[in-house]
Amino acid sequence: MTSPHCDPLANGRVFGQVTVTVDLDAGDCVVRAPRQGVVAMVPRSTRFHSLDEIRGAYQVQIGRAATDPVAKDIAAALKFAGQQIKAHQEGT
Repeated sequence: MTSPHCDPLANGRVFGQVTVTVDLDAGDCVVRAPRQGVVAMVPRSTRFHSLDEIRGAYQVQIGRAATDPVAKDIAAALKFAGQQIKAHQEGT
């Protein structure tokens, strides 16, 4: 079985400029978002390995959302991923 993270276009959910893929069996997610590089915006992928990591990252991003529109998209993606993983874990 291949990971849904391998093909974000087919398996991802888009929130503004951010794409998130969720692997329910592994209980993790990968968030792909543009971030400011030295000269221009560059894509960045971050994997969150547990619900605790997702919750912590969500708290940081929701705090930055007032001044950073990408942070708002990241927070929405993390909220979605956390809800999906939590529902899957409660159902099994």
